[in-house]
Amino acid sequence: MKRNRFNKLSLWGAAVALLGLTACSPEDFTGVDEGGLALASDVQVTATVDSLNNVTFTMPGTGIYPEWILPVDGKVVQKNQVYSTQNPLTKLYAYAGDYEVYYRVGNHNGMSQGMGKTTFHIDNTIVDMSEYVGSVANKSWRIDNTVPAHLACGPSGSDGTQWWAAQPNEKAAVGLYDDRLSFTEDGTYTYDPGTGGTVYVNTGCTIFADYHQDADFMAPVDKQSTSYSFEFEGDVLYMKFPSKTLFPYIPTDAAYNDELKLRVESISPSKLVLVYDNGDIAWHYVLTSADEGFRGFNANSDCNLWKNCTFTHTYFYAPGWSQIEDPTIQEEPGVNNYVFTLPEATTDQWQAQVFWHTDMTTNAANTYDFSCKITSTKDHGNVTVKLGDEGDDGIFYFVENIKLKANEEYIFYKSDMPGIDISKLKLVLDFGGNQADTKVTVSDVDLQEHGCDGIEAPAEETDKTVYTYDAESNLWKTNVDDKGTDGFSTFFYYAPGWAQIDNPTLTADKGTYTVELPVATFDQWQAQMHLITTIPGEADTPYDFSCKLVPTKDIKGVTLKLTDTASDDNFFFTNRYDLTAGQETVVKIPAVVLPKGAAAALKLVFDFGGCPEGEKITINDIIFQKTAK
Repeated sequence: MKRNRFNKLSLWGAAVALLGLTACSPEDFTGVDEGGLALASDVQVTATVDSLNNVTFTMPGTGIYPEWILPVDGKVVQKNQVYSTQNPLTKLYAYAGDYEVYYRVGNHNGMSQGMGKTTFHIDNTIVDMSEYVGSVANKSWRIDNTVPAHLACGPSGSDGTQWWAAQPNEKAAVGLYDDRLSFTEDGTYTYDPGTGGTVYVNTGCTIFADYHQDADFMAPVDKQSTSYSFEFEGDVLYMKFPSKTLFPYIPTDAAYNDELKLRVESISPSKLVLVYDNGDIAWHYVLTSADEGFRGFNANSDCNLWKNCTFTHTYFYAPGWSQIEDPTIQEEPGVNNYVFTLPEATTDQWQAQVFWHTDMTTNAANTYDFSCKITSTKDHGNVTVKLGDEGDDGIFYFVENIKLKANEEYIFYKSDMPGIDISKLKLVLDFGGNQADTKVTVSDVDLQEHGCDGIEAPAEETDKTVYTYDAESNLWKTNVDDKGTDGFSTFFYYAPGWAQIDNPTLTADKGTYTVELPVATFDQWQAQMHLITTIPGEADTPYDFSCKLVPTKDIKGVTLKLTDTASDDNFFFTNRYDLTAGQETVVKIPAVVLPKGAAAALKLVFDFGGCPEGEKITINDIIFQKTAK
């Protein structure tokens, strides 16, 4: 990218001209009609504010595009200065208050003469940088080669996208996409030039003179560690780096020789948009920390049933099982992004439930795909995700438990699920066990008929762990089964309709356990059986678990939980399984770790809540072992 401003303006004008010529075929294009100009008053722009003060401006409609007139450093540099033409556009605002943003609307006839206006409110002034540091720290960042304008430039005082914008993978040949950046919580920045071992440099730079060419060039560099910080200048948030800092694209000598100041356009745990503006040209960078593989199904496609559904929210937020005020939610109608704030800690599953009551329908004639993205500001060892029937909690597509690491996006998905005849679907997320002051973002929720958007989900990873019941490594056999009834004690909670009755019958013989449930139950946790052992669980040590279950009748949603006898919140796993009459279900759970440290003794919990009358389940080949190194 050359620094010559005349060339940039010429390229921008040529690009606009080409867009105008190629948007329609000769048969379709009938010439410019001044009377056909778009009217800004006819367009309803939305401004959505998230928990990090990012504001996303969206202009809906087809055949139109925006010119956003936004202030720079607290003021509009020129009365009608165009800050960006991106749609949607996301920009970070530092201070609390009410704001106005102006825009024009363009179509193939030209730009609207009048301007429209949208307003929005920011609740909080940014004073604590910890959330921003937490968003970027302890992960690997790279230029996001999958999106347009991941590297771009434009006029000073803009977002740096108007003159030129790289298209997806456009710079694959110049060693840009293998660069890796990382940040630590204590302010260390590391640049790794990747397998190519080079940094990409603007041809206008005189640094790296030995490698200079008449076009942008690559220069060999070593891995570098230095410092970084988030700092305000006025109402603008910057990432700042000391002189001689390497970055994936070096646009000017000053960007390398002097302090590197990058304006933060927007920030999230998986996306960071930055602008370097030297008063002459603005350069635009899009970084991502997202996994490079499957990113979920295409939530923006017309295949997504969620896009056009209507829903309401309800909550059950009950620390200590005493219900309190609902968690707060930030959402915008029509925007597939929901931020839940959980101010109070909870200790148990189901104490922080969020419900989406929808009008979506599915049927048994089809199969379905589902995905969503979930990010928490704090670690969470057990988030429950359930999609099922609004009218019957026993009918569902899945009930899964996942673990979230602070500020790391988790892509939850299910592919090719057999269809169920359901007239109204309910999505449930439970954050029970959350820490105080946790924010959870749920976005890109997608339910569609299998394969509709053409995206194939990766096959589930094959567990290569060796599970051998008679092996000396099987702690359950040596500590429990070989000791007979002396190896464990039991606890039961058998309560159809939540009214406890006599304990079910359990027989144990040489590692085979059979439990008989004469009376039907209807909800999870109504038919609990605990096998309490003296087996300890070491801290920071991965273990493998396996067992086999065979029921005499179908039963959905059987819960298995391996946990500390002293704390139900310190568990290796809590999973649910659908069992089919007469068929063996093999449970395999490799390399799980206790989240809250060592346990003096462990118990294995089975819950058959929802069992039919006269159910009998056989359990055998229980294996619990340290994961082989």
